[in-house]
Amino acid sequence: MSDSGRPDGQRHISPTAISIAIGVLVLAALIFVPWLARPAASAAAAPSTSAAPATSVAPVPPSPSSRSPKNVWTNEVKVDIAMRQPIERMPGDGPYVLRVTELEMEPGARIFEHHQIGVGIHLVADGSIKIDDLDHKTSTTWQKGQSYVEAQEPLHQATNPGPATNRVLMFDILPASRGFDGQQEFTSEGRHNEGEVRSGPYVQMPLRDLPRGPLMLRLTRMQFAGKAKTEVHTRIGPAIFYVEEGTATVRKDWNNSSATYGTNGYFYESGKEPFILENKPARPARFIALEVLPASVGDGPSTVPLDTP
Repeated sequence: MSDSGRPDGQRHISPTAISIAIGVLVLAALIFVPWLARPAASAAAAPSTSAAPATSVAPVPPSPSSRSPKNVWTNEVKVDIAMRQPIERMPGDGPYVLRVTELEMEPGARIFEHHQIGVGIHLVADGSIKIDDLDHKTSTTWQKGQSYVEAQEPLHQATNPGPATNRVLMFDILPASRGFDGQQEFTSEGRHNEGEVRSGPYVQMPLRDLPRGPLMLRLTRMQFAGKAKTEVHTRIGPAIFYVEEGTATVRKDWNNSSATYGTNGYFYESGKEPFILENKPARPARFIALEVLPASVGDGPSTVPLDTP
């Protein structure tokens, strides 16, 4: 029997087969179309090999000022030179470091006889300290707020003669080879003190650019009224600053940077980089600077205003 409804040679395709074929085509499109498009997208996202790489250039301080030293203080800043001491003998041929050591001694504590390795100015921040000069058989007691010089000579010892713990800020120039060891050379081995004594470097910085000629150490006290600041300036020599009261902000516009230091904080300035010293709060502040300067400066200015166009 023949099927009169189907032409000769034409095969029947069921609806199920058609559905399967459509599904396969759709699945192939989902897989292969994104894969074909990937190289173009990757090429568009890749950075151009001809573009120059980004580089960051470190800020360079302005050229040293050609001006003569001059005070950079306003009327709201009072400056007093508390002590200056010519350096008769440096500790060796260098290189050197500038160090601050905080010394604390309980009442009655004693540091045995020794020589200083370096040279420095020491400031009594609290209590008192008695220095016995064993070579000359003399004794001197220094009270809070007073400062004194210690150098390689004479042989001496130290005692806390008061009823309270003392605190002495010891600013010293030392040989860099000393590392972080103490700044004394004792006459005997073993124990070097009796009673409770605490000390150690708080700040230590290399002295790479010392001024020429004979040198001196100078201790300067600064009182800043609220919101007072200096002109932008460099310094003749390096200095370590101590914040005795309040806060100190060091601003370096050429480097787009600033840093603020609180009470009992320290900061170092090499003298080469222009900066502004500022007391930002409305309340007064007090700073102390230990400077390494040419002896010829004496009590004169150690600051140099920046050249202006």
